[in-house]
Amino acid sequence: MTSPDPSTPDRVINRLPLREDEPCGIDCFGEDRETLNDLAKYYNNAHLSDVNLVLGDQTFPSHRLILAKSSEVFDRMLSQRWNGEEKDITIVEEPSTVRYFPAFLRFLYCNHVVLHHENVLPILILADKYNVSSLKKVCVEFAISSVIPLTDLRDIFHTWFSYSTKVFHKKLIRACVDVIAPKMHEIISSPEWEKTWESLDRDQLIELLKSNSLNVKNEFSVWESLLRWLSSPSHSERRGPTAAPLLSQLIPLIRFSMLSPLGISTVEDSALARTHGKIVDPLIGRAYKAHALSLTAKAKDFTDLSSLLRDYSDLRWDRRFVLRREQLEKGLDHEFKITTRAPTLPMHLWQWTLRLSTQGSFASSSPTEDSLRIFLNAESVDHPRHVEFLVSFVDDRKVIRSVVGRNQFTKSRYSGELEMGEKISIRELATSSSKLLNHGELHIQITIRPLNGYEV
Repeated sequence: MTSPDPSTPDRVINRLPLREDEPCGIDCFGEDRETLNDLAKYYNNAHLSDVNLVLGDQTFPSHRLILAKSSEVFDRMLSQRWNGEEKDITIVEEPSTVRYFPAFLRFLYCNHVVLHHENVLPILILADKYNVSSLKKVCVEFAISSVIPLTDLRDIFHTWFSYSTKVFHKKLIRACVDVIAPKMHEIISSPEWEKTWESLDRDQLIELLKSNSLNVKNEFSVWESLLRWLSSPSHSERRGPTAAPLLSQLIPLIRFSMLSPLGISTVEDSALARTHGKIVDPLIGRAYKAHALSLTAKAKDFTDLSSLLRDYSDLRWDRRFVLRREQLEKGLDHEFKITTRAPTLPMHLWQWTLRLSTQGSFASSSPTEDSLRIFLNAESVDHPRHVEFLVSFVDDRKVIRSVVGRNQFTKSRYSGELEMGEKISIRELATSSSKLLNHGELHIQITIRPLNGYEV
């Protein structure tokens, strides 16, 4: 065993000082779990207790050092400035959490708690109140893995989504939105959900409008749902000249460039746009520009949130796909089906296949890794299709990288490979920290636009 480099910065917090005549040594640690089990015997034990936590008619003999070590809130509460040498400290908790306070307090001693669907939220509320980071993490992860997937959608809305946005638990918010998003069309269009929708608070609405995974008919339906929320009879504060700060947060979350030209015009003529032109007009102008530009120009100028697709169910010229972690681990050879309408009359449909391919393996250690290849295939070609296309890798907020090109598809030339420019190696995609991955997933969107003077 080698001695540590004396020049290496100390890695142990509050290291004991060494005498000048003492030799260098190696940091050695005992078993954490054994130490924590030893501490558990002091929970709710008067032995060596120097403070009592009084909660209603319950008294918990406790130890200042344990409480202060685990929680900066307790550290302040028990300080000389607040309570000095007071032996009895009265605490007040929400009625829903009182029953679970013993489990919360015991965690501070032994870093262990038994969670189930009834106690996880009250214990999380206590962990948030006293800022016990390790317990917050445990509760959030348990809720995401074992509670949210089994919880009724309305309970998620009214309980978990409501609480997580109030305290801003990002991972928990995302888990709630992931459950809500596939049902978004039903939520914003069904009379049964009308009161729930109108009662959403601002932060909940913002988190939903930010989401790319909302399953909706089209972006205009999202705009209409925002108008219904703003015009709720129970919330007059959402309207009028004093509502500008609220609108400046919400309106830019509408993907105006994803509206049809008719939809943009309808928004432009709306009472809201006339009243708050300073907010709406620049967004409308940018949306018209998005429709006017070629996809090559659009790839350069439109990379922000407004350029990200949602899961639209309408027949469109674009589509969004997600490759999840378990799919990526099997390698990259995936096909996505796309249906667009043809730009000619009589009305009929065009079928397409977007294929991502590589012969490499995510487990490969070869120094020469294969690169990602992207193909666009025109299916059942009856007439030549002259199109431009834009394929983008995106995250939750922006376009990360785009590939743009043009091709003419015919019965004999029905497949075209996209020129990648800067290659993407499979090793880059296999890395958990890859800039192309979004929460461990590959998010892809494609836009197809007919050429030769055809209108989209």
